[in-house]
Amino acid sequence: MGRLAGKVAIITGTARGIGRAVARRYLAEGAIIYAADVVEDELCKEVDDLCRQGHRVTACPTDVAAEEDVASLVQRVLDEQGCVDVLANIAGIIFFKAVDETSIEEWDRLLGINLRGPFLLARAVAPHMKSAGRGAIINVSSRAGVVGSAREAAYCASKFGIEGLSRALAKDLEPYGIAVNSITPGIPIHTAMSETTYTEEARKIWKDPRVITPAFVQLALQTPIGIHNQYVNAWELSERLRREGWS
Repeated sequence: MGRLAGKVAIITGTARGIGRAVARRYLAEGAIIYAADVVEDELCKEVDDLCRQGHRVTACPTDVAAEEDVASLVQRVLDEQGCVDVLANIAGIIFFKAVDETSIEEWDRLLGINLRGPFLLARAVAPHMKSAGRGAIINVSSRAGVVGSAREAAYCASKFGIEGLSRALAKDLEPYGIAVNSITPGIPIHTAMSETTYTEEARKIWKDPRVITPAFVQLALQTPIGIHNQYVNAWELSERLRREGWS
């Protein structure tokens, strides 16, 4: 298909779920992928399988909340490819606890992965995207980024933070030709996380994460004159793209 032919992308959370599905779709579209995840054994197994299929993908065990890990990841991509065209911040965790039951350690770890990580990665790639005059940053959000829920103080804080971060990045980076968007699945998606969080009713309609990957491809192709500074519903955009002939 080749819609992303030759584009260099960093994707976090690629060992499982949405991150894995997006990485596979990007590879099918011709992208060069640097796959980042803290779950090293699963990440390396996934990447080994993809490499045997002839794809250009590199496993990068990374704790996105650690500044040193993020700096090493981005520097490796620049040393080997000379650019970063797409950053997809997909890694995320969740737990359900009332605010008075949430420990400082739990709060820091969730905010570290869900919000600090996207900030660190955006900060690291921004100078290089600005120099190139192009780029796309995609931050995975959630309905929890616009509507609060009981027992989700940390998770909601992280996703409301993603919305604020995305809007600010969009304003900062728009003059340099860089598109920034947040994206919510828009429909229940079957992932390792959702196996522990979804109700029985949600499980009846959940879908494979592959169904929302066209939206991630479309956002990777954007500039500020296209889809930019938006909270995108991945399911709705993917359905529209399928109606327009995307496979």
